[in-house]
Amino acid sequence: MWKKGVGNSDKYEGEYLQDKKHGYGIFSWAGGNVYKGNYKEDIRAGFGEMYWLDGTCYKGEWMNGVQEGEGLLILPGEGKKKGLFKANQLV
Repeated sequence: MWKKGVGNSDKYEGEYLQDKKHGYGIFSWAGGNVYKGNYKEDIRAGFGEMYWLDGTCYKGEWMNGVQEGEGLLILPGEGKKKGLFKANQLV
């Protein structure tokens, strides 16, 4: 089921299961950052893309809400870094 949720100017549009974000959704923070991807029981899990206001972008796997697995990090002015991520860090 698709729903929109709004709180403190943050916005979520996507799938829910038992009142939790579950499946594909887009979460936009009031500060301008955006996550587009999969959720499992309210937590980022599976493939997703995170876009930060400064132009940084991560496209890859998430587990328990953090970058975990294969991914691509695009840094403005520094290029692309591809590889294995663990706890939000490229290893």
